[in-house]
Amino acid sequence: MTNPDELAAAIATLLAAAQPAQPAAAQPTLLTVAETAEKLRCGQTLIYAMLKDGRLASVKVGRRRLVKAADVDRFIAKGGVAA
Repeated sequence: MTNPDELAAAIATLLAAAQPAQPAAAQPTLLTVAETAEKLRCGQTLIYAMLKDGRLASVKVGRRRLVKAADVDRFIAKGGVAA
């Protein structure tokens, strides 16, 4: 490997192999009402109504109302029927 181009290519290959794989973006476990509305493509008022009548469950942390992402996915999978 006396050719500088071959040497540069070999170094680039080694550096690429030594780089750790980029972690996949983790999906949040809990969603805010705004994030839930965005995921369901509806308004926040509808999300609050769904929380009130039991179609979606939530937890309250401080002043924030949070919805489990898994519950939203289950709601979508069931075609909008309560989880």
